[in-house]
Amino acid sequence: MSLLQEHRNKLIKSNQCYMVGILAEHESYYPSGDEQEVITTMRNSDDKVIFFIKPLSLDPEPISEIDVEVANPLYIGIDSIQGDWFLPYTYKLTPNVTQKKQIIYDKLKDKLIVFKPKITFSNRDEPDKPFKNAIVINVESEIKIDKDMEFISIPMIEISNVEFEKKLMDGSSIILNDYSHEMFSPEHIMCNNYIYFNLPELVKSPINSGWICEKFSDRVKRIKINIENSEMDGKIIEVGGVNIIFIERDSLYKLEGNSKAENLSDPIVDEIIPKEVNEKSSANFEINLNETNFIDAFKESTLKQNLCYAKEDLINLHTCVKTNPLTILAGMSGTGKSELANFYAKMLKATERLETLLFLPISPSYTEPGDILGFLNNTTGLFIPSETGLSEFLIHAKEHPKSMHVVVFDEMNLSQVEYWFSPFISLLERKPNERILFLYNPATHCINKQSYPPSITINDNVKFIGTVNMDETTKDFSDRLLDRANIINLKKESLQTFQEEIQNIKSNDIDYNDFMCKSVDEYQSWTVKKNWSDAFTKAEIKFLDDLHDLLNGLDDQKGVSFRITKKIGEYLLNIPFNSDGVQMISKGDAFDLQIKQRLVTKIKGTEKKYGTLIGVMNDNDINSENIEPTNSKLFTFFNTEEALKISDFKITKKEIIRKAKELGVYGYAN
Repeated sequence: MSLLQEHRNKLIKSNQCYMVGILAEHESYYPSGDEQEVITTMRNSDDKVIFFIKPLSLDPEPISEIDVEVANPLYIGIDSIQGDWFLPYTYKLTPNVTQKKQIIYDKLKDKLIVFKPKITFSNRDEPDKPFKNAIVINVESEIKIDKDMEFISIPMIEISNVEFEKKLMDGSSIILNDYSHEMFSPEHIMCNNYIYFNLPELVKSPINSGWICEKFSDRVKRIKINIENSEMDGKIIEVGGVNIIFIERDSLYKLEGNSKAENLSDPIVDEIIPKEVNEKSSANFEINLNETNFIDAFKESTLKQNLCYAKEDLINLHTCVKTNPLTILAGMSGTGKSELANFYAKMLKATERLETLLFLPISPSYTEPGDILGFLNNTTGLFIPSETGLSEFLIHAKEHPKSMHVVVFDEMNLSQVEYWFSPFISLLERKPNERILFLYNPATHCINKQSYPPSITINDNVKFIGTVNMDETTKDFSDRLLDRANIINLKKESLQTFQEEIQNIKSNDIDYNDFMCKSVDEYQSWTVKKNWSDAFTKAEIKFLDDLHDLLNGLDDQKGVSFRITKKIGEYLLNIPFNSDGVQMISKGDAFDLQIKQRLVTKIKGTEKKYGTLIGVMNDNDINSENIEPTNSKLFTFFNTEEALKISDFKITKKEIIRKAKELGVYGYAN
């Protein structure tokens, strides 16, 4: 049977489609294998292990047209063409084929498999015969499945619902990223939190990857959906970094029959925008409103996990992460710093299951970058990755630029940070496309460089969050690191406040899961692109110059550098807005936070060196928070008329008092 060249090309283009399936156990016939087993070796090959996938979603249109007598309905996974995330390098070093089969079986048994077809025409005797191979994209381990389930592929579009509905009605091209033209016309489309159904057949645009609704129908409806709803567990499959979801067929049909389904003539309440937006455009305000909902969701999710933080701390964390690649959380032990970092990652849809979250506990034994990244063994020519998984994680982030990736360095100062983190420190201040991390010399021969390239670009979809304790078991940070990071000292709320907020949240039936950040593009849309200097008035710039003169006059290694000024400006510009169009942290309070986090944290040393700058609290003053430190030039500076016009600097002055007490008790301030 000879296939037309056009059909052959369409089959190859089907390799860009996404499908779901299961390990095809207990089938009556398996093609291409040495044995009639679901996992076996390829015929005429002793070392290539193959496995069979039964699809639970529709084949791409060109594949569905293949004569069933020519191609078996099963897809064949070949171990040699799978990604390293699925079959790591240790698998390739396993000499025993039986062990390899067991590794694959353990990974796939009773799990839903997200895969892409890999159509090839490699048979010399029958050059036109297609082979239905598969590339595994993800394995869903927490979903109960059976072989009779069917999943519907639904493309997602990231524009406003109003704009999407207008495109449906007027026949404009609708770009569905990641939903190939080789797929059947979509019967459902997800836009923000709504699934649209009863769609007429869409026509493929001849000039781009868009789809056109030529015959709009009033039958089109929409239904709001909460992906995180526990009732939908195991019914919805998200594909990390891809604008497609899969929903179990019966659950989808149940949604369509829900009485809450709306006509397109019904207003979408979530998109109502207040008339007064305080000099902000409607488009920008809508973005800020989404960010506001994100903050509310973040606050609620922490409370539901029995963590209580001031909302200002959460806004501060979000703004710091938005404007800086590295943010460090400090605070007393037991307040949930690590959980907070993980919850923030969850709000960015970063999870360990999707390989977009890496929780990395730091060991006191880490003394060099190779301890967290790995090293090139010059004897064997192999790059040996660290057991931390950081190298693989950064490679995954580079290959999935649409997904936010978060690394949490837990207790990062148990070892001297500058030793093992040194390659990253100099990269943090560069532009995203210039953050090139070298794993080894590109000129060096490396056998597995296809899996571990010599360099990795760290883009804006990667954020680093560290947690630290400040006690006798930990190491101090250098000024070099402090210059490039925000240190957030989390405040512990009172138990009474905690109890009240928990009780309020129990009676609140608002579901904030809808307001998680959906993509890198959305996250970046919350970032203001103005020049940092636009954040400051002339009086504020003069204030920073005067502060620099004070610090630098007592220690020529301290002061307000250009880097710090730039970062403070970016922070001030990027504070989220509330529903009234007002910044969630006032400029004065934000200025106070940044001075404390970026400048006062760097002032540490002996009474002899910093006594006149910080001041000293004598024995009678140790338990007082209201009295000023004795002879403190810094405290006096923040009480000047010029300073108080900018902020009351309560947080900064409280930190100065804390350091002055340390000088009085220990003769050293940290």
